[in-house]
Amino acid sequence: MPTSLPPRPSLEWLRKSAKDRLADLRAADPNARLADAQLSISREYGFPSWRALKAHVESVVPPLEADAGERVMRALLEAARTGQIEQVRAMLASQPALINAHGPHPYWGGRPQPLHMAIESGHRDLVERLLDLGADPSGDNGPYDHWSPIMLAIHSQRADLCDLLVARGARVGLVEALMMGDDQRVAQLTDDGRLPSVVPNNGSLLAFARTTFAIDRLLALGASAEVADKWDTTPAAALSRLGERGRELVDHLIARGVEAAPEEFARLGDLDTLKALVRADASLATRDTVMTAAVGARRHAVVEWLLARGGNPNARSTVESRHTALHSASWNGDLRMAQLLVEAGADLTARDAQYDAPPEGWAETSVEVTGNAACREVAEYLRLVKRGER
Repeated sequence: MPTSLPPRPSLEWLRKSAKDRLADLRAADPNARLADAQLSISREYGFPSWRALKAHVESVVPPLEADAGERVMRALLEAARTGQIEQVRAMLASQPALINAHGPHPYWGGRPQPLHMAIESGHRDLVERLLDLGADPSGDNGPYDHWSPIMLAIHSQRADLCDLLVARGARVGLVEALMMGDDQRVAQLTDDGRLPSVVPNNGSLLAFARTTFAIDRLLALGASAEVADKWDTTPAAALSRLGERGRELVDHLIARGVEAAPEEFARLGDLDTLKALVRADASLATRDTVMTAAVGARRHAVVEWLLARGGNPNARSTVESRHTALHSASWNGDLRMAQLLVEAGADLTARDAQYDAPPEGWAETSVEVTGNAACREVAEYLRLVKRGER
């Protein structure tokens, strides 16, 4: 039988116990490591790993210690974000109420729930475990800019997770139906002629339309095609970020009288339209927002064309982070884009305003956050350039 921990275990005491255990282990095996001692201590108390034991200890805190509670939720959300099932299980076994609690996002703003984090990172096994443990499949989404679990699954292009949530009883509201491209459900949910007053990101419902039918329906009911969300993103800008499937939608908005900005055409890779616009106003080719739009959408040909016409390789985003085009390429793991920008004079040491990190740091963080292995190649390329080896 495992040894019981005291009601208020001390992590420092457990660390000291692990060091003492290491001395005993090395008496028998000089190659023993601290990790071996920590695992031995963990199993002694009935935990499969030191990480799970540590998570349990950190979760056993007085309820009135707000700062400690935030640390616990941050640790739980970080574990959910990275798919650490055993750590999540241990923390929830100690405090079951945390299953639907909110906490600070480990990497950016908003206060998601553990289910949101598991879906963002695409860990289906953890999503299933959380649902089994009582996670609300519809989510409590207000603190996370009203992004529901289904919305996150669709945004992450995980149809299997979307299907799982629906099968587990998740509510499909108008925004979810729009993102699903479910015209029949959109028609049913707007049959009373009213639109919801709350829109994710505090923008326009048109940003979530995925069919021309939905665009027409929303416009007919008074949805704004001009209002920008909290990130200063208009519906046309949001739809242009969908890549090829967004082209028809942006064209449909234009046909309905909505004006599209040069940035939208840069994202869509529409060089013919960009060329026509630049013939009328040459300064558009040097606009930072046009460059960052093309870089973010991985439009290499557009970026080459802009650079040849004086486009800024150090263009900065207008959003809170104020990151550069090279930061964006690094986050995307877009090696060819990073090479284009560096060869054009992009500053490898430029730092963003929110995280105070260079492009190389963004590439390394993206590996952890997005799981995109291509970011490692970009990070290595940037290191070689800085050392003068490329």
